[in-house]
Amino acid sequence: MTQYSHPKYGTVLRAPDSAFANLPDYPFAPNYMEVDGLRLHYVDEGTADKGTIFLMHGQPSWSYLYRHMIPQFVAAGYRVIAPDLIGFGKSDKPAEAKIYSYQAHVHCISRFVEQLGVTGADAFFQDWGGMIGLRVMEQHPTWIRRMAVANTALSDVKGPMAFALPNILRLMRLFAGKPSISDLAAKQNYGNWAGYFKHAGKIEIGKVMQILTTKTLTTAERAAYDAPFPDSRYHVATRVMPQIVATQLKEAQGAWTHLRQSQVPTLVLFSDKDPFLAGQGIDAQFKALPGAAGQPHAEIRNASHFLQEDAGADLSRRVLHWLAAGAERRAA
Repeated sequence: MTQYSHPKYGTVLRAPDSAFANLPDYPFAPNYMEVDGLRLHYVDEGTADKGTIFLMHGQPSWSYLYRHMIPQFVAAGYRVIAPDLIGFGKSDKPAEAKIYSYQAHVHCISRFVEQLGVTGADAFFQDWGGMIGLRVMEQHPTWIRRMAVANTALSDVKGPMAFALPNILRLMRLFAGKPSISDLAAKQNYGNWAGYFKHAGKIEIGKVMQILTTKTLTTAERAAYDAPFPDSRYHVATRVMPQIVATQLKEAQGAWTHLRQSQVPTLVLFSDKDPFLAGQGIDAQFKALPGAAGQPHAEIRNASHFLQEDAGADLSRRVLHWLAAGAERRAA
Protein backbone atom coordinates (compact mmCIF):
# COMPACT_ATOMS: atom_id res chain seq x y z
CA MET A 1 0.00 0.00 0.00
CA THR A 2 1.10 3.55 -0.78
CA GLN A 3 -0.28 6.38 1.27
CA TYR A 4 0.65 10.04 1.17
CA SER A 5 -0.61 13.34 2.51
CA HIS A 6 -1.82 16.00 0.09
CA PRO A 7 -2.26 19.64 1.15
CA LYS A 8 -5.63 19.86 -0.62
CA TYR A 9 -7.01 16.32 -0.41
CA GLY A 10 -5.60 15.07 2.90
CA THR A 11 -4.74 11.39 3.02
CA VAL A 12 -4.55 9.80 -0.43
CA LEU A 13 -4.31 6.04 -0.97
CA ARG A 14 -2.73 4.35 -3.97
CA ALA A 15 -3.11 0.62 -4.57
CA PRO A 16 0.26 -1.10 -5.05
CA ASP A 17 1.27 -2.24 -8.53
CA SER A 18 1.35 -5.81 -7.23
CA ALA A 19 -2.44 -5.70 -6.82
CA PHE A 20 -2.78 -5.53 -10.61
CA ALA A 21 -0.29 -8.24 -11.55
CA ASN A 22 -1.47 -10.87 -14.03
CA LEU A 23 -5.03 -9.66 -14.41
CA PRO A 24 -6.81 -11.82 -17.02
CA ASP A 25 -7.13 -10.18 -20.46
CA TYR A 26 -5.70 -6.87 -19.26
CA PRO A 27 -2.17 -6.61 -20.71
CA PHE A 28 -2.31 -2.85 -21.22
CA ALA A 29 0.63 -0.71 -20.13
CA PRO A 30 -0.33 1.87 -17.47
CA ASN A 31 -0.34 5.58 -18.29
CA TYR A 32 -0.57 8.30 -15.65
CA MET A 33 -1.40 11.97 -15.64
CA GLU A 34 -1.33 14.36 -12.71
CA VAL A 35 -4.66 16.15 -12.50
CA ASP A 36 -4.83 18.83 -9.82
CA GLY A 37 -2.26 16.99 -7.75
CA LEU A 38 -3.81 13.51 -8.04
CA ARG A 39 -2.49 10.70 -10.21
CA LEU A 40 -5.08 9.56 -12.75
CA HIS A 41 -4.53 6.30 -14.61
CA TYR A 42 -5.64 5.67 -18.16
CA VAL A 43 -5.27 3.03 -20.85
CA ASP A 44 -3.86 4.47 -24.09
CA GLU A 45 -3.58 1.88 -26.83
CA GLY A 46 -3.34 1.89 -30.60
CA THR A 47 -2.79 4.53 -33.24
CA ALA A 48 -5.25 7.17 -34.38
CA ASP A 49 -5.38 6.12 -38.04
CA LYS A 50 -9.19 6.04 -37.88
CA GLY A 51 -9.54 8.41 -34.92
CA THR A 52 -9.64 8.22 -31.14
CA ILE A 53 -12.26 6.54 -28.95
CA PHE A 54 -12.78 7.36 -25.28
CA LEU A 55 -14.27 4.57 -23.15
CA MET A 56 -15.80 5.93 -19.95
CA HIS A 57 -16.67 3.67 -17.02
CA GLY A 58 -18.86 4.23 -13.97
CA GLN A 59 -19.32 2.96 -10.42
CA PRO A 60 -18.02 0.56 -9.09
CA SER A 61 -16.07 -0.61 -12.16
CA TRP A 62 -12.86 0.62 -13.81
CA SER A 63 -11.14 0.40 -17.19
CA TYR A 64 -10.94 -3.38 -16.75
CA LEU A 65 -14.60 -3.37 -17.85
CA TYR A 66 -13.46 -2.58 -21.41
CA ARG A 67 -10.73 -5.23 -21.67
CA HIS A 68 -12.55 -7.15 -24.43
CA MET A 69 -13.55 -4.07 -26.43
CA ILE A 70 -10.21 -2.26 -26.44
CA PRO A 71 -8.39 -4.79 -28.68
CA GLN A 72 -11.20 -4.75 -31.25
CA PHE A 73 -11.11 -0.96 -31.55
CA VAL A 74 -7.30 -0.99 -31.74
CA ALA A 75 -7.36 -3.66 -34.47
CA ALA A 76 -9.74 -1.46 -36.47
CA GLY A 77 -7.22 1.41 -36.43
CA TYR A 78 -8.36 3.50 -33.48
CA ARG A 79 -6.47 4.97 -30.59
CA VAL A 80 -8.34 3.95 -27.43
CA ILE A 81 -8.27 5.99 -24.23
CA ALA A 82 -9.95 4.55 -21.13
CA PRO A 83 -9.41 6.56 -17.94
CA ASP A 84 -10.03 5.36 -14.40
CA LEU A 85 -12.07 7.88 -12.43
CA ILE A 86 -10.38 9.22 -9.32
CA GLY A 87 -11.21 6.77 -6.54
CA PHE A 88 -11.34 3.81 -8.92
CA GLY A 89 -9.00 1.44 -10.72
CA LYS A 90 -5.35 2.41 -10.70
CA SER A 91 -6.12 6.08 -10.04
CA ASP A 92 -5.47 7.73 -6.68
CA LYS A 93 -8.09 7.40 -3.96
CA PRO A 94 -8.46 10.31 -1.49
CA ALA A 95 -9.68 9.04 1.87
CA GLU A 96 -12.18 11.83 2.60
CA ALA A 97 -15.74 11.42 1.31
CA LYS A 98 -16.23 15.13 0.62
CA ILE A 99 -13.67 14.94 -2.19
CA TYR A 100 -16.01 12.84 -4.34
CA SER A 101 -18.68 15.30 -5.38
CA TYR A 102 -20.34 15.07 -8.77
CA GLN A 103 -18.71 18.37 -9.71
CA ALA A 104 -15.29 17.11 -8.64
CA HIS A 105 -15.52 14.15 -11.03
CA VAL A 106 -16.64 16.42 -13.88
CA HIS A 107 -13.80 18.83 -13.14
CA CYS A 108 -11.22 16.04 -13.03
CA ILE A 109 -12.21 14.52 -16.39
CA SER A 110 -12.48 18.01 -17.87
CA ARG A 111 -8.90 18.73 -16.82
CA PHE A 112 -7.83 15.32 -18.14
CA VAL A 113 -9.36 16.13 -21.53
CA GLU A 114 -7.71 19.55 -21.58
CA GLN A 115 -4.28 18.19 -20.72
CA LEU A 116 -4.54 15.28 -23.15
CA GLY A 117 -5.38 17.72 -25.93
CA VAL A 118 -7.45 15.33 -28.05
CA THR A 119 -10.35 16.83 -30.01
CA GLY A 120 -12.75 15.41 -32.59
CA ALA A 121 -12.82 12.05 -30.79
CA ASP A 122 -15.57 9.47 -30.42
CA ALA A 123 -16.89 8.16 -27.11
CA PHE A 124 -18.63 5.22 -25.49
CA PHE A 125 -20.41 6.35 -22.32
CA GLN A 126 -21.85 3.93 -19.75
CA ASP A 127 -23.21 4.44 -16.22
CA TRP A 128 -21.46 7.38 -14.48
CA GLY A 129 -19.23 7.56 -17.54
CA GLY A 130 -22.18 9.20 -19.28
CA MET A 131 -23.32 11.28 -16.34
CA ILE A 132 -19.83 12.77 -16.16
CA GLY A 133 -18.82 12.67 -19.80
CA LEU A 134 -21.96 14.39 -21.12
CA ARG A 135 -21.31 17.32 -18.82
CA VAL A 136 -17.67 17.49 -19.89
CA MET A 137 -18.89 17.66 -23.50
CA GLU A 138 -20.77 20.85 -22.66
CA GLN A 139 -17.56 22.40 -21.36
CA HIS A 140 -15.47 21.13 -24.30
CA PRO A 141 -17.70 21.20 -27.40
CA THR A 142 -14.88 20.10 -29.71
CA TRP A 143 -13.88 17.06 -27.64
CA ILE A 144 -16.41 14.51 -28.95
CA ARG A 145 -17.71 14.36 -32.52
CA ARG A 146 -19.76 11.15 -32.18
CA MET A 147 -20.94 9.23 -29.13
CA ALA A 148 -22.50 5.93 -28.19
CA VAL A 149 -24.55 5.95 -24.97
CA ALA A 150 -25.23 2.66 -23.19
CA ASN A 151 -27.05 2.11 -19.89
CA THR A 152 -26.44 5.63 -18.69
CA ALA A 153 -28.60 8.55 -17.67
CA LEU A 154 -28.50 12.27 -17.06
CA SER A 155 -31.16 13.88 -14.90
CA ASP A 156 -33.62 15.84 -17.00
CA VAL A 157 -36.00 17.10 -14.35
CA LYS A 158 -37.08 20.59 -13.34
CA GLY A 159 -39.77 22.34 -11.37
CA PRO A 160 -41.35 20.42 -8.46
CA MET A 161 -39.75 17.14 -9.57
CA ALA A 162 -36.28 18.63 -9.21
CA PHE A 163 -37.11 19.21 -5.54
CA ALA A 164 -38.84 15.85 -5.07
CA LEU A 165 -36.35 13.53 -6.76
CA PRO A 166 -33.51 13.79 -4.19
CA ASN A 167 -36.03 13.18 -1.40
CA ILE A 168 -37.54 10.19 -3.19
CA LEU A 169 -34.14 8.57 -3.59
CA ARG A 170 -33.22 9.37 0.01
CA LEU A 171 -36.39 7.63 1.20
CA MET A 172 -35.73 4.62 -1.02
CA ARG A 173 -32.28 4.31 0.53
CA LEU A 174 -33.67 4.78 4.03
CA PHE A 175 -36.40 2.15 3.62
CA ALA A 176 -33.89 -0.33 2.21
CA GLY A 177 -32.13 -0.35 5.58
CA LYS A 178 -28.72 -2.00 5.51
CA PRO A 179 -28.95 -4.50 2.66
CA SER A 180 -26.45 -7.32 2.36
CA ILE A 181 -24.90 -8.57 -0.87
CA SER A 182 -27.58 -11.28 -0.82
CA ASP A 183 -30.31 -8.66 -0.55
CA LEU A 184 -28.84 -6.84 -3.55
CA ALA A 185 -28.67 -10.06 -5.52
CA ALA A 186 -32.32 -10.80 -4.71
CA LYS A 187 -33.55 -7.33 -5.70
CA GLN A 188 -31.55 -4.83 -7.69
CA ASN A 189 -33.02 -1.39 -7.22
CA TYR A 190 -31.71 2.01 -6.20
CA GLY A 191 -32.49 1.55 -2.52
CA ASN A 192 -30.59 -1.71 -2.19
CA TRP A 193 -27.75 -0.44 -4.37
CA ALA A 194 -27.19 2.78 -2.43
CA GLY A 195 -27.86 1.08 0.90
CA TYR A 196 -25.37 -1.70 0.24
CA PHE A 197 -22.55 0.67 -0.68
CA LYS A 198 -23.32 3.00 2.20
CA HIS A 199 -23.50 0.42 4.97
CA ALA A 200 -21.67 -2.77 3.97
CA GLY A 201 -18.72 -3.49 6.23
CA LYS A 202 -16.97 -5.33 3.42
CA ILE A 203 -17.75 -4.25 -0.12
CA GLU A 204 -17.32 -7.09 -2.62
CA ILE A 205 -17.02 -5.53 -6.06
CA GLY A 206 -16.43 -8.81 -7.87
CA LYS A 207 -19.68 -10.21 -6.52
CA VAL A 208 -21.51 -6.97 -7.32
CA MET A 209 -20.30 -7.12 -10.91
CA GLN A 210 -21.50 -10.71 -11.17
CA ILE A 211 -24.94 -9.70 -9.95
CA LEU A 212 -25.16 -7.05 -12.68
CA THR A 213 -24.05 -9.30 -15.56
CA THR A 214 -25.79 -12.21 -17.25
CA LYS A 215 -22.61 -14.12 -18.10
CA THR A 216 -20.55 -15.98 -15.50
CA LEU A 217 -17.39 -14.18 -14.47
CA THR A 218 -14.43 -16.36 -13.57
CA THR A 219 -12.92 -16.24 -10.12
CA ALA A 220 -9.95 -14.35 -11.58
CA GLU A 221 -12.21 -11.80 -13.28
CA ARG A 222 -14.12 -11.14 -10.08
CA ALA A 223 -10.80 -10.73 -8.27
CA ALA A 224 -9.69 -8.23 -10.91
CA TYR A 225 -12.66 -6.02 -10.05
CA ASP A 226 -11.64 -6.19 -6.39
CA ALA A 227 -7.97 -5.49 -7.15
CA PRO A 228 -8.13 -1.67 -6.88
CA PHE A 229 -9.41 -1.93 -3.29
CA PRO A 230 -6.94 -3.78 -1.03
CA ASP A 231 -9.01 -2.98 2.06
CA SER A 232 -12.06 -1.00 3.19
CA ARG A 233 -10.20 2.31 3.34
CA TYR A 234 -10.03 2.37 -0.45
CA HIS A 235 -13.81 2.21 -0.92
CA VAL A 236 -14.71 5.84 -0.22
CA ALA A 237 -15.63 6.68 -3.83
CA THR A 238 -17.63 3.47 -4.28
CA ARG A 239 -19.64 4.33 -1.17
CA VAL A 240 -20.23 7.98 -2.06
CA MET A 241 -21.28 7.89 -5.70
CA PRO A 242 -24.64 6.10 -5.29
CA GLN A 243 -25.59 8.73 -2.72
CA ILE A 244 -25.01 11.70 -5.06
CA VAL A 245 -26.95 10.56 -8.15
CA ALA A 246 -29.56 13.32 -7.85
CA THR A 247 -27.19 16.18 -7.06
CA GLN A 248 -26.41 19.07 -9.41
CA LEU A 249 -29.68 18.78 -11.32
CA LYS A 250 -29.30 22.32 -12.68
CA GLU A 251 -25.91 21.47 -14.12
CA ALA A 252 -27.33 18.33 -15.70
CA GLN A 253 -30.05 20.46 -17.29
CA GLY A 254 -27.33 22.59 -18.81
CA ALA A 255 -25.77 19.52 -20.38
CA TRP A 256 -29.15 18.48 -21.81
CA THR A 257 -29.62 21.96 -23.27
CA HIS A 258 -26.24 21.65 -24.96
CA LEU A 259 -27.09 18.20 -26.36
CA ARG A 260 -30.44 19.37 -27.71
CA GLN A 261 -28.74 22.24 -29.50
CA SER A 262 -25.96 20.11 -30.97
CA GLN A 263 -25.89 17.70 -33.88
CA VAL A 264 -23.45 15.21 -32.34
CA PRO A 265 -24.31 11.85 -33.95
CA THR A 266 -25.59 9.63 -31.14
CA LEU A 267 -25.96 5.84 -31.06
CA VAL A 268 -28.18 4.44 -28.30
CA LEU A 269 -27.38 0.89 -27.11
CA PHE A 270 -29.35 0.02 -23.98
CA SER A 271 -29.66 -3.55 -22.73
CA ASP A 272 -32.90 -5.39 -22.13
CA LYS A 273 -32.11 -6.74 -18.65
CA ASP A 274 -30.70 -3.67 -16.92
CA PRO A 275 -32.55 -3.72 -13.56
CA PHE A 276 -32.09 0.03 -13.11
CA LEU A 277 -32.74 1.53 -16.54
CA ALA A 278 -34.58 -0.96 -18.76
CA GLY A 279 -38.15 0.13 -19.43
CA GLN A 280 -37.71 3.54 -17.80
CA GLY A 281 -37.81 5.51 -21.05
CA ILE A 282 -34.31 6.90 -20.56
CA ASP A 283 -33.15 5.46 -23.87
CA ALA A 284 -36.00 7.36 -25.52
CA GLN A 285 -34.65 10.63 -24.14
CA PHE A 286 -31.36 10.01 -25.92
CA LYS A 287 -33.10 8.85 -29.11
CA ALA A 288 -34.97 12.17 -29.17
CA LEU A 289 -31.73 14.15 -29.49
CA PRO A 290 -31.14 15.79 -32.91
CA GLY A 291 -27.98 13.77 -33.49
CA ALA A 292 -29.78 10.49 -32.79
CA ALA A 293 -32.22 10.82 -35.69
CA GLY A 294 -31.85 8.03 -38.22
CA GLN A 295 -29.11 6.21 -36.31
CA PRO A 296 -29.10 2.38 -36.03
CA HIS A 297 -30.02 2.19 -32.33
CA ALA A 298 -30.37 -1.27 -30.85
CA GLU A 299 -31.58 -3.07 -27.75
CA ILE A 300 -28.78 -5.36 -26.58
CA ARG A 301 -30.44 -8.65 -25.79
CA ASN A 302 -29.76 -10.79 -22.72
CA ALA A 303 -27.48 -8.16 -21.20
CA SER A 304 -27.64 -6.60 -17.76
CA HIS A 305 -26.34 -3.23 -16.53
CA PHE A 306 -22.69 -3.95 -17.30
CA LEU A 307 -23.33 -4.87 -20.90
CA GLN A 308 -19.63 -4.58 -21.75
CA GLU A 309 -19.22 -7.92 -19.94
CA ASP A 310 -22.28 -9.52 -21.47
CA ALA A 311 -21.99 -8.31 -25.05
CA GLY A 312 -18.59 -6.67 -25.53
CA ALA A 313 -17.96 -8.21 -28.96
CA ASP A 314 -21.43 -7.24 -30.19
CA LEU A 315 -21.07 -3.69 -28.86
CA SER A 316 -17.68 -3.25 -30.52
CA ARG A 317 -19.01 -4.56 -33.82
CA ARG A 318 -22.03 -2.26 -33.75
CA VAL A 319 -19.99 0.79 -32.83
CA LEU A 320 -17.32 0.12 -35.45
CA HIS A 321 -19.91 -0.46 -38.17
CA TRP A 322 -21.64 2.77 -37.20
CA LEU A 323 -18.41 4.77 -37.17
CA ALA A 324 -17.38 3.36 -40.54
CA ALA A 325 -20.76 4.18 -42.07
CA GLY A 326 -20.45 7.76 -40.81
CA ALA A 327 -16.97 8.06 -42.31
CA GLU A 328 -18.30 6.80 -45.65
CA ARG A 329 -21.11 9.36 -45.62
CA ARG A 330 -18.63 12.18 -44.95
CA ALA A 331 -16.37 10.98 -47.76
CA ALA A 332 -19.21 10.70 -50.27
